[in-house]
Amino acid sequence: MIVLNLRLDGIYGFEDFKINFTYPKKVVNSIIDAEHLAGRERFRYKKAVVLMGANATGKTCLGKALHLILESLQEGFSSGLFSVITKEGASFSIDYVNDDNVLRRYESVIYSKPKRYTHHMYAAEIEKNDSYEMCVRKLKESNISMINDTKDPYSPPELNGSLKYRFSYPEIDRELLTEGIASSRLLKTLRAIIGTLDPTLTEVSASRDLKNTYIIRRDQQEIIIQEGKLLNREILSSGTEEGIDVAVFLASMMSGEPCFYYCDEHFSYIQSDIEKRIFGIMIDHIPANGQLIFTTHNTDMLDLNLPMHAYTFLRRNREGGAFRTSAISASELLKRNTDSLRRAVENDVFFTLPDDTLLDALEAGWYDE
Repeated sequence: MIVLNLRLDGIYGFEDFKINFTYPKKVVNSIIDAEHLAGRERFRYKKAVVLMGANATGKTCLGKALHLILESLQEGFSSGLFSVITKEGASFSIDYVNDDNVLRRYESVIYSKPKRYTHHMYAAEIEKNDSYEMCVRKLKESNISMINDTKDPYSPPELNGSLKYRFSYPEIDRELLTEGIASSRLLKTLRAIIGTLDPTLTEVSASRDLKNTYIIRRDQQEIIIQEGKLLNREILSSGTEEGIDVAVFLASMMSGEPCFYYCDEHFSYIQSDIEKRIFGIMIDHIPANGQLIFTTHNTDMLDLNLPMHAYTFLRRNREGGAFRTSAISASELLKRNTDSLRRAVENDVFFTLPDDTLLDALEAGWYDE
């Protein structure tokens, strides 16, 4: 599954927010292989996106909003959307491609008093020489269905097919989504990642007696992953605990299924060089017609040999007395191959650096008694 464009208004505090995951011009010698729809080379999309921004700019909330929207597409309108709207008539729109050559657009307007919503669905066939922009023009001429209230029959799987997506962020839950991952593949990633982060964890094995259970050993201690639950987590360092989440996420990517992946700041306690290397492995395993959104605060990620369009920045600026989040792709401002992304960020070209002027008072001692 691929997400191509998203608009949010009045959801999780996003106001008139839009973010696009396509790019218009083919990149020569990119390390990201085949950034286009399989069999449709002109239909280009960002296969890997490094999403950066200061604290409270909305990286995690963006993932949560996307999660609820994709749930609505998969299972029917998610009631969780009612609890995250910040105004009456909140709305969203998403352009996406599933496992066929069809561009779809799903739009909804949401009201809380009383609880109701409207939907529009659009679709356009993606011909061999079509670009995303060409298909968007065709979308406007198509209207598959319109639902005016929550009582209308609506079966998203009939229109979309089965959607494959996976989200991993600290607040999602404490369960490891191991279901559907081959045991041999999960063991391989657990051994590699956990052993790198903590060399004292010398052995990782599958239980012979219990189904979907894995045992991590340190001397006489046992850390157990059973039915997706991590037991004895209190004896692990924060970095190793996050490493287990990362290993499960990576094992899923290695399955090769055309899936949408959203990995949100799972490397806060992991060394920068290790984060960059694991991210590189993730890129190598993004499947055809798959996509990875990877959020991070690590500025060392700016030094990776990625195309400029792979970097998107979230920024929150004051507009008309209120703070508003916007997204900007590095390729919108940096056009030359010789442009330095790190230097641009350090010089605040994207207006993403936090305002730290309130700290001046502490340094000046203004608050001393």
